[in-house]
Amino acid sequence: MAKFNSTTFGTISGGHGSAVAATTKDGQNILRIYKAPSNPNTPAQVVQRGKIGFVNTELSPLRDIFKVTYRNNKGMNLAVSYALRNAITSTSPNFALDYSNICFAWGSIQLPEQTTATPDDGNTIRFDWDTTLRKKNEDPDELNVILMNENSKFTILRERVSLRDAATTKVSVPAIWAGTEVHCWIYFSTPENNLTSVSKYLGLLQLKSDIL
Repeated sequence: MAKFNSTTFGTISGGHGSAVAATTKDGQNILRIYKAPSNPNTPAQVVQRGKIGFVNTELSPLRDIFKVTYRNNKGMNLAVSYALRNAITSTSPNFALDYSNICFAWGSIQLPEQTTATPDDGNTIRFDWDTTLRKKNEDPDELNVILMNENSKFTILRERVSLRDAATTKVSVPAIWAGTEVHCWIYFSTPENNLTSVSKYLGLLQLKSDIL
């Protein structure tokens, strides 16, 4: 807490009447006159607080995944900030989240121009992508897959499932997900995980119901 030494009032810590002790960016202690907002609950402020609360609640189960995909303990904050700007649909108080505009990773690695995800036989999803952007002697990068069950919101991160040069791979899903819909995202990363691509949403997949 900031302190202010006054010849009249002595040392002030926190508030004194309408004055509040504060510290400036350069470290100087000063007194400021506190003025309460004339209306701290304007319609715009209420709507914004509602948005922030909604997005935090919806994305909170993904907190640990965002830490991994953003390679940062503040990954959740980055994801919430992006979702507030890009993924909110509908209006207050009936907010909804556009999962195609949730961002799980951001970086300089180039994504393939064509990438598809297709439910396969058994408890697998097949991924195919083009390798035309792959440069000779370029360090290899690897595919990472994020899957979210539409019903339960349970989310799985499959890391380093395939090298980019493979152009195709299959990823298993829990057998209990048979017949359900699953949101799917991908991103690429270097083996050291120090560089990533931006994530890409590949759609809401209808899994086959004959998974054993």
